[in-house]
This record gives sequence, structure tokens and C-alpha cells, in this order.
Amino acid sequence: MRLLVVGLGAAACLAVGAQWASDVAFMAGLALLAVTLMLGWQELRRLHEIYRAHGLAMRGAHDGLWSWDPVSKRLWVGDRLLAILGYSSNFLDDTHGWLDLVHPDDRAGYNQAVARHLKGETPFFYFEYRVRARDSSYRWIASRGEAVRNRRGRAVLMAGSVSDITKRKETEARIHYLAYHDQLTGLANRALLADRLDLAIAQASRGKPAGVAVLFIDIDRFKDVNDVHGHATGDVLLVELARRLHGCVRESDTLVRQGGDEFIMVMSAVDAPTTVAPVVAKLLEAVRQPLTAGEVELCVSASIGVSLFPDDAADAQTLLRNADTALYDAKRSGGNVARFYTREMNDAVCQRVAIESGLRQAIAREELSLHFQPQLSIATGALVGCEALLRWRDGEGHCVPPDRFIPVAEASGQILPIGEWVVGRALDHIAAWRAEGLAPPRVAINVSARQLVQPGFAAMVLAALAQRALPAEVLEVEVTESIFLHPEAAALGELRLLHRRGIRLALDDFGTGYSSLSYLGVLPFDTLKIDRSFVANVDAPDDARGDAILKATIAMSRAFDMQVVAEGVERPSQLAALQTLSCDVCQGYLFSPPLAAEAFADRCLAIKPTQNIAPTGEPQ
Repeated sequence: MRLLVVGLGAAACLAVGAQWASDVAFMAGLALLAVTLMLGWQELRRLHEIYRAHGLAMRGAHDGLWSWDPVSKRLWVGDRLLAILGYSSNFLDDTHGWLDLVHPDDRAGYNQAVARHLKGETPFFYFEYRVRARDSSYRWIASRGEAVRNRRGRAVLMAGSVSDITKRKETEARIHYLAYHDQLTGLANRALLADRLDLAIAQASRGKPAGVAVLFIDIDRFKDVNDVHGHATGDVLLVELARRLHGCVRESDTLVRQGGDEFIMVMSAVDAPTTVAPVVAKLLEAVRQPLTAGEVELCVSASIGVSLFPDDAADAQTLLRNADTALYDAKRSGGNVARFYTREMNDAVCQRVAIESGLRQAIAREELSLHFQPQLSIATGALVGCEALLRWRDGEGHCVPPDRFIPVAEASGQILPIGEWVVGRALDHIAAWRAEGLAPPRVAINVSARQLVQPGFAAMVLAALAQRALPAEVLEVEVTESIFLHPEAAALGELRLLHRRGIRLALDDFGTGYSSLSYLGVLPFDTLKIDRSFVANVDAPDDARGDAILKATIAMSRAFDMQVVAEGVERPSQLAALQTLSCDVCQGYLFSPPLAAEAFADRCLAIKPTQNIAPTGEPQ
């Protein structure tokens, strides 16, 4: 009987070998023969049919075939599997030879997958892993197979196929990389930041050092680089800055490009806040170093906001929000600095949010008003102009200082509807005064760069004048040097159009920013306003340098045929000093604070032509 079974097994092997017509079929036949004594006729016939079908399928799919005896550990592999790995002949005798080729990081998973299938825990064997090829590189393969079991359920043979999935794995790795990295700089992106920050916090919560630092890094005035030199130059700058910043990062830290010119750094294992300060200083210095983008040499700076775990927050979202709050404080300080988060900053943010919310309803609730401060001729004391200044009394009756709500209006974009309201209201007051038979002087209104870059600003002003049948000469537009930091052609074009139509232009706060004589040649300014900081010590007897600056400024204004207005005049001695310097016009509390429209009309417009506004003698 045993001889009959052996004979049948041999015949089956020959049939399989003839069908597959390859050496792997022959080796598989030998494996079948080896187990024939342990299998019945039905099992052997079923196995024959299975491998016949599988053999044809695998040949069509160009997969590599293998069979393995889990008892003796003998291994048979086909030519196709060897070709996948670049080998010309079979040198694999047993399991140990194959395991030597498996990537060390994948061996444990491979052995586990095989063991589970042999125990009957899985319906088939499948595992994806790396195998060392002949050129010493690793190729990804997907190995699948199934065990043949005897009547007692014990696996006596495993056979299957192998597919080369290297290209798929490379594609998956590329997709995964793109999902978690910034394409421009190669740094991690915000998606990866969430995982790294959560991990750092979890590790810090379990052990020591028990600190994590989050640094928000923002490049100061990066928009100017894009506007002046183009986005291609801006991209070169970002790539170089990313490289520099990454050079300041430890292996345990994570540097992320959040988007635009914003970077986030997560410092893990921070043993004390004092260890963060040197890193912050190193980052600031790395950004400050000059760099060349094409033919352009650039010098930029950064602002950094820092938040610490667990001192400032116990969770990732609050930690990020607090670092952003600290960054806002750094930017507000002028940039090129770092700020560590404090709870007082939160109060400032809450206040800013409340101001922004209140401003949205301020016009509709009629909470805004204009106050007017007179401008007087220093030579004659006559009223020659006035400046319209915006005031806000909120819904609770509190007067919100302009230096608190104007920056919020600028940042939130609400300066646009508010600015349009200012133009209309100023002209309404002028028209009303004229209707009453009064002779109001020229009114100066402040206009921000944000307003000027919006198309149609000049058209809006001219339409407002025409609607009230007012000549252009009643208005003067004041701008600061900030319009030259954002040199959009549209902004300068709007101002030139206004000037051509008869509206005067004034350059405000001259000397406090990036003052340049070239600015005075870009636009036909009619008025140059000297900032109060230069006027404050004009009467000091030992301020020779201040006097020299004022003399030079006034002489330059004469050369450009501009009128000079000195702001912040509060003392008679200041007025006398300005008279000596031959300044044209003065404005300040010595004569009057900004007044509500009705009070301004009563005090400044109702006087007789031969009268002048008398100094009050002291600041109010």
C-alpha cells in the first residue's frame, strides 16, 4: 500500500512538473513527494490541482515561487524570485540563508507572521518586507503562501509566491513624505508638528527633563521682499533661512514650516527655561546674517515667540496659542526680538479681540467722531489749517485711545470702512461750517498705506467732494513713510491722482522711520510735518544737535518748496525756538487740544478775521 501511495505521489509530482515546465515545479514536486507518505490520495490530488492553478497564475504575473518544509527547514526558490534579487543561481539551502537576507528591522515581523500561520491563527501567510539584493541594496517584496497540513492539522509544507513591490513602496514613501513635509524647504509641516509635539509632551510628562518649548518664528517684513524682488527671490530666501534654522536644531527637536514665512520649533527635553534663551539668540543671529538670492543681497530679521510646557500650558493647543501670542508681542515691539509668553500677554490679546469686536459695530452705533486740532502760522498766529483726529467712545462710554484701536483697525482690515467714514464725516463738517457762513481752513485727514493699496481710494475721495459740491483745496491727505515700505504702484498712483486734482499731500512723522530724501522726490508733497519727538527739546539750551537737525530739515523743505509743520508744541519757549528757526506752522496743546466739531467751530472759526487764537500758556 505504501508503495502505491509513493508511486501515485511520484506521478503527481511528474504531472506538476510537466505542467509548470520549470525547475521550481520540479523542486515543488520533490517537496510533495516528501510528504506523500503523510497525505491521503484526496489531499494529494487537491494539492496537485491547487499548485497547477497557482503555478499558471504566478507565471502570468511574473511572480517568484517558493516552497518550504517547516520541519526540515529546507527551502526551494524559483528562478524568478532569484532574478528579482539579482542572483543568477540558487544558493539558499534553508531558512537561515533566507533570514540572512531579510532586513534586520523586518526579521521579527517576518518570523511572527510565519509562526502565526503555522499555528493556524491566520488563513494564509502574507508579509511585506525588505530583502537584500545582490548589489547590497534592499528591495521590498510581498510574500504570500499557504500551509498544507496533515490529518492531525500539522503543517508539513508551505508554498507560495513573491512579488516585487519596491516601486509601490517608494511611491507610498513619497506620498507619506509629501503629506508630512513642506515641498519648498523640505522641513516638517504642520501635520507632523501635531504628532511630534504630542510625543514631546507625553515624554516630558513621564520623565525628566520635564520641559518642552515651542518657538514661533516669523520673518520680519517678508512681504516687502516678495513685493520688491518677486516671489522667486522670496522662495530662495525661505529655503536658505530654513537651512540656517535647521542648523540650530538638535536631533531631538523638530523644525516646522507652518506656511508663508512662519516657522515653528519644538524643543524637547528642556530642563529649564534658561536653556532656551541661548537657542533663541542663535536663531535670531542665524536669520540676521546677510544672504544672496541671485543678484540680490538681502538682510532680514526675525521675531520669535516662546511658550513653555508645563509652565505656560498643559496641552499642545494652548502651548501653540501662547507662543503665537508671544510672537505678536515681539512683532508689536518692532521685530528682531524674542518674547517669552506671560499671562499679561493674554490680557493684551483679549483686549485686542474686544477692541476688534467693538470696532465692527462702532460706525453703525455712531460711536466714532472727529476732533479737530488747529494749525497756526508761527509768523502771524493766523489759523491756516487743522488736523482731523479720529476718536472712539465705546458702547460703555469709555474713550478708547487712538494708539490702542488704530493698530487693531489696521491689522483687522477695518481701517478701510473706517477710513471711508472719516473722509465723509470730515467733508460733512466742512460743508456744514460753510453753510453756517464760517470759513473753515484746510482739513488734514490721516490715510494709511492699507487704504491706499485698495483700488479706487482716490475716486472715492473725489466723489465725496463732488457730492458735497466742495473744492479739492479744502482737503489735505497725510501719509507716513510706511507707504514707501510697501511701494505698490497703485498706492503712489492714488496719491498722484489726488494731487493732480488739487488735494494737498503731507508727509507725517518725518524723521521717525526710515527717512530718506529719495521719498521727497517720489511724490510732490506740499507739507512736511516734523514729529513731536524732535520738537520736545527744541527749547533746550544744550541741544545743539537737535537744533541742527531741525535747521537742516527746514532748509531741505524750503528747497522742495514745502511748508513745515511742527507738531507737539506745548510751551511758549518751544514756540519761540521754532520762530527763531523760521518754521512755518505749529500745532499743539499750547494753542488747543483736539476739539469736537462744535467746540472747534466756536473756538477757532467764530473769531473775527483780525483775531488770532491765543496760546493757553500750558499743555492741557
